[in-house]
Amino acid sequence: MSQNPGREDREQLIRREVRSPGSAALAGIVFSLLMIASMVLLHRSAGTNLVDVGPEWLERWSGAASVVLVLVPFAGIAFLWFTGVMRDLMGALEDKFFSTVFLGSGIILVVMMYVWAAAVGAVLGTYALTADVPVGRDVYVYGLVFMDQIIGSYYLRMAAVYMLSIGSLWMRTRVVPRWLMLVTYVVGFGFLLFAGGLRETRFLFPGWVLLVSVYILIINYRRRKGLAGEDRQTVAP
Repeated sequence: MSQNPGREDREQLIRREVRSPGSAALAGIVFSLLMIASMVLLHRSAGTNLVDVGPEWLERWSGAASVVLVLVPFAGIAFLWFTGVMRDLMGALEDKFFSTVFLGSGIILVVMMYVWAAAVGAVLGTYALTADVPVGRDVYVYGLVFMDQIIGSYYLRMAAVYMLSIGSLWMRTRVVPRWLMLVTYVVGFGFLLFAGGLRETRFLFPGWVLLVSVYILIINYRRRKGLAGEDRQTVAP
């Protein structure tokens, strides 16, 4: 009888420490792939010479914009899942201050993503509704510049807050290796100080989420392998 509660506690521990990290890793990978794909699709348009903006350019751009409007909502959902599971993994070790900043910045990040997607949709919708009506190119230029400011400045600076808060939690709990904390701090401070300086830096945040997700998958696999080995030793006569 005394062995059954221990077995139940062990199963609960497995569910928390193995399945939850797996969920975080899966959600992080989904977010990274969808967000990188969305950014790549619009990268040329965001970096185009605004003098070239016109009916022909908008016709070519509309196809990529339509795909982005489908991808971004799912990327936001996956990122919220990733954030929730990451916070849950801290358990009793979490610091309420940094956890609140981490959760709040994650929610604001999703809002920034949706504002960016809404700007894409506004430009696309304006083009579709005014196909037969001459509209000044200034309307489209404004929309493109607005999109660029959201994703290149405000999104990245909020990503910096997200990374620095989770980095501080990791430093307190020591749940990740030192090299991952160092990468998180360096990239986070870079976003905070130099966001908008280099257009390609906006790809680094989804890349960082992908790195963390792959690390979680590796640790999850090793933990499962270790638990399976312990179970075999326990069962063996």
